[in-house]
Amino acid sequence: MPIKIVGVTNCPAGIAHTYMAAEALETEAKKRGYQIKIETQGSIGVENRLSPKDIEEADYVILALGRGLSDDERARFADKRVLYVDISEVLKNPAEIIENLEKRAVKFENINATHQNQVTTGNTKRSVGVFGHLMNGVSFMIPFVTAGGILLAISTALVGGGKTSPGSFAFLLENVGVIGFQLMIPILAGYVAFSIADKPALAPAMIGAWLANQRDVLGTKGGAGFLGAIAVGLLVGYFVQQLKSLKFPKTMQALMSFLIIPAVTTLLISILVFYILGPIISGIMFSINSFLNSLSTVSKIIVCIVIGMMIVFDMGGPINKAAYLFSLGMVEQGNALFFGTVAITNVIPPVALGLATLLRPDLFKPDEIANGKSAVVVGLFGITEPAIPYAVNDPLAVIGAQMIAASAAAIVGVLFGVTRIAPGAGILDPIIGIAKPALGYYTALAIGILINVALVILFKSIRKKKNSGLFVNS
Repeated sequence: MPIKIVGVTNCPAGIAHTYMAAEALETEAKKRGYQIKIETQGSIGVENRLSPKDIEEADYVILALGRGLSDDERARFADKRVLYVDISEVLKNPAEIIENLEKRAVKFENINATHQNQVTTGNTKRSVGVFGHLMNGVSFMIPFVTAGGILLAISTALVGGGKTSPGSFAFLLENVGVIGFQLMIPILAGYVAFSIADKPALAPAMIGAWLANQRDVLGTKGGAGFLGAIAVGLLVGYFVQQLKSLKFPKTMQALMSFLIIPAVTTLLISILVFYILGPIISGIMFSINSFLNSLSTVSKIIVCIVIGMMIVFDMGGPINKAAYLFSLGMVEQGNALFFGTVAITNVIPPVALGLATLLRPDLFKPDEIANGKSAVVVGLFGITEPAIPYAVNDPLAVIGAQMIAASAAAIVGVLFGVTRIAPGAGILDPIIGIAKPALGYYTALAIGILINVALVILFKSIRKKKNSGLFVNS
């Protein structure tokens, strides 16, 4: 009987990594004659869902995750042999994962309140980690910001940049867009906490984060923004996790998850936010925003160069997401310049590498050439992940070229004052009105792509000549 494997893949955005990892695992497993079924938890929901029978018959389970799983999802794999890996590891080396599955997989004990988000075997625990919880929050937040930003952009376009009239269609879109941005903060906090401690943590975190952003209630100059959301989400999540681990009389257990824990936690986090967290973090956010707004053009260029390099350095990894989250948080504070840099540099790596394979196929591997055209198409819509396999195969040449190109594009973007008010769709951003000005956006993007293509061809050519012995080492 062939080995049977089931698995789950998910990533923060739920767009590219989720499906690329699933495809990579399926390809490697089928090469070896294994049976495999992968459940993808993407932006459009769960596809290819694993049935209880699928899981029962499986010899191994692969959990390739970029964000956490709920208690119910984890409980499905109780007593199965499970390999827990970060989704980026799958993208880098799927063959190694399949080859070493028997050695690396461990028995997955049923998850209870004491072992949240852990794969446990004996005394060995593997935690999802703080970053995984943050990415879970980001994945739920992005649709709110995207929808809100696009509606705001349409509203602005309808009135030609002027003021909307109460009762008009543009007025409706404007206010709905604002609601999307207002919900961004509590959603981020709520699902960070949810990733840590599941449903009992959701309401307290959302309420606490909403309070942290109410400057009128707190009496502060600004809201706590995304920093407040992260702080509240983590505090609530880990506090609820500890509460759930305590032993209570059986008569109280039924009330704990839906009544006692949410009520007690909401009370405590509200007091903490009102008297301590809210004023402190709001002051920090106000100071950061004031400082950024006061920067000279040269200083803004330096900040945007750093953001651009972070975006292209690991293409969807923790460094990329840190820059992304910071820039998006600044939009909520009224500064969209840095998110404009994100909009430009997100597109550059896959498009440039795809074009390079068309111009100089002799410098690339057959699989890289085969994926070149799709990398261009997908990359144009702001999905950076198709560039990852190229970077894995030749990190110095690819990442080096990308960082230089991103720096140049960031400079041009700042000089044109390119801004973006919401997550978008790459080259369509200026068309739908969330990135402005269009000329600046497309100019910066074109310059970045051209430099990236030229440099990656140059660096790879140098490496090829050196490997051929044409260069003599001094």
